[in-house]
Amino acid sequence: MTYPHVPRPPQHSRSRRRPGLSFAVVNGAVFAAHLLLVCSAPELMAASFRGEAGIGVPALLLQTVLLVWTAVRYDRSADEYRTAGRPTAHGHGEY
Repeated sequence: MTYPHVPRPPQHSRSRRRPGLSFAVVNGAVFAAHLLLVCSAPELMAASFRGEAGIGVPALLLQTVLLVWTAVRYDRSADEYRTAGRPTAHGHGEY
C-alpha cells in the first residue's frame, strides 16, 4: 500500500520573524528623524550646502537611497522566506 506524498512545511534556519519588520523599522526611524529635524530645526535644514540648496536636499536624497536599498533587501528576503531557500524551475521563488 502506498501513501500519497504530503509536503512538509518548510524548515527555516532563521527565526520565524516577518522579513518586512526590519524594512519598516529602519525606514520609519529615518523618516521620523528627518521629520523631527525639519519641524524642530528648520534653520539647520535650510543652511546652505551647495549654492542655494539647503542641507535638507542631500538628507532627502540619502533617505531615498536608504529606502531603495532596504526595499531591494526586503524583496530578496521575502522571496527567500516564501520559498524557504528552495530553488524553483525559474530560479526564483513561487508566487
